[in-house]
Amino acid sequence: MEAEVAEGGRFRLTVYQAPALLYLFVFWTPYLFLLSRYGFSSGLDEYTLRVLWFTSWQAALSALLSLVGGFALLPAYLKTPWVKPLALIPFFAPALSTVDALIRLHGDVMYSPWGIVIAHGVYYAPYVALLLESNMRSMPADMTEALDLYVRRLGTRLKIVLWELRPSILYSLYTVFVISFLSFTTPLLLGGRYPTLELLIYIYATSYASTALASALVALNLATTLALAVPLFRMRSPPPADPAARPPKMGLLPTAVGLAAAGYYAAVAFYIFSPLLAPRGVAEVWPYVLNSILVAAVAATGSLVLVLLFLMAEGAGSRLPGVAYAVALSLSKSVFALGFFYLAQPLYGTLLILAAAHILVISPLAYSLAKPAWDKIRQDVRESCTLYLGPAKCVFRIVAELLGPTIVQAWLIALASSLSETTLALMLTTGASTTLSAVTAHLLTSRGPELVETGHFYSSLLALLVLVTVALSRLVKTRPFSF
Repeated sequence: MEAEVAEGGRFRLTVYQAPALLYLFVFWTPYLFLLSRYGFSSGLDEYTLRVLWFTSWQAALSALLSLVGGFALLPAYLKTPWVKPLALIPFFAPALSTVDALIRLHGDVMYSPWGIVIAHGVYYAPYVALLLESNMRSMPADMTEALDLYVRRLGTRLKIVLWELRPSILYSLYTVFVISFLSFTTPLLLGGRYPTLELLIYIYATSYASTALASALVALNLATTLALAVPLFRMRSPPPADPAARPPKMGLLPTAVGLAAAGYYAAVAFYIFSPLLAPRGVAEVWPYVLNSILVAAVAATGSLVLVLLFLMAEGAGSRLPGVAYAVALSLSKSVFALGFFYLAQPLYGTLLILAAAHILVISPLAYSLAKPAWDKIRQDVRESCTLYLGPAKCVFRIVAELLGPTIVQAWLIALASSLSETTLALMLTTGASTTLSAVTAHLLTSRGPELVETGHFYSSLLALLVLVTVALSRLVKTRPFSF
């Protein structure tokens, strides 16, 4: 009898491991196919090395600028919470919409090497400020009271606060560095005169560059992304905010700096949405909008199906979902899109193949949103549920009774992520089957003034769709757990 139970347990574990194994196999296939197509070459030309150097230093400067911007926004986050939704508009808006707004706001400086750094700083400073705020609100209340009562020197207060904020400072610096290192859309929209490694792969793949150069670049890109991912998953995350903790008091000068930073983000938000006042190409835009919504709905739904299968595997004791999440999140998206392009030739240009690619890329995001809510349920409760109901029934029971709002929230965020996706759309669609983000990128990088003006309107419309979806996700109230 025990043998039968053990065999049944192993069989059940194997069955629930299958989706994660299949996901890993399918996700790795474009990379392996691309490497087999190009072969392996270790020869790097001088230009590729210069691009690697530029990619590294712009990522480092982007991380530093984001940290400075985060500290500038922090007083406003703490004193005036209404600033947060305003400052987060460029962060949640599609990258192409924010870049387009910054070009109109700052002019030709955005086409210099500093343009990429400025754009990344504007994107990620509100995100860094969120991490800093969470870390600061988690500081012990007795420490903040002692700072207010006994520490008079500003330098000493600042040194103590910075020491307490180390987790959020280090985490935000490294995450922004990695994201900026893998930048594709920003340098593309800024004319491509200063490409990153991600953009150079796209340029080589769509030009007559030699196979050896493309092969060496793909190998270099995969090696660097895997190397960067190792510290990211071992790094200590910032502590969650404690609602009862009181952060240190803010003086007039920090408050003024925070409100000034909020004013800048108000200007960026105005430039993002101002083209809506002068609509162009309205009749032509609706098929692209419909394509984007269809792909996003299918991709968001497919991603949630994978998330539920991953939770079942975790309930059965498998660690494969965590491995799949780490692999999918760390590898280069442009290399994935390029390999997927060659694999999808029979269906190239169809919305079906784009939706399939979106499911593979967006699933880690949906999983990262649902997993914390799953982990909040006590382990003994999950284990008992799995033992008596089985992994499948247990997951659906918990989803129906406890995680339903979280699943709806994850679906909306996945929908917004798919709507704003540009890299996959550029490489996997063509003609009438393209999406709003892809056609907007083509218009904004064209040389015709009329086409660029239409691109401004399309980028604002895309930003509106994405931000409304994100706002709807924030209206969903998750249920508190009673055990």
